[in-house]
Amino acid sequence: MPANDKPPTRDIGERNAPPVADVVMIYATFPDRQAALALGRDLVEQGLAGCVNVLPSMTSIYVWKGETETAEEAVLIAKLARAGADRAVAHIVANHPYETPAVLVVPVVGGSSDYLNWVADGTRHA
Repeated sequence: MPANDKPPTRDIGERNAPPVADVVMIYATFPDRQAALALGRDLVEQGLAGCVNVLPSMTSIYVWKGETETAEEAVLIAKLARAGADRAVAHIVANHPYETPAVLVVPVVGGSSDYLNWVADGTRHA
């Protein structure tokens, strides 16, 4: 049985599902897993995101201040209602350890209606 104890189901697009444009994901990178976990927990506890995933390790290659850099980083992926995206981005940027953090809002173009409803319900809009 999956960890969320719900059996997998095939989505047939129930009528009560929010339009898919109402859910977005935020992709952000962090210097380490602990920083991503701390900010991810904060996003969920404050109702800024319905769910956050942290991928503990990736390698980034980029140019910073004229020099090519390589760094080990962690990835935070937050799922939330689109209406809360500006607040969530502002919160991430204000509490991020990087001078110029990578924070991207990515539109969701489809998915499980049950899951989209759950994400939207877990995000406070005010």
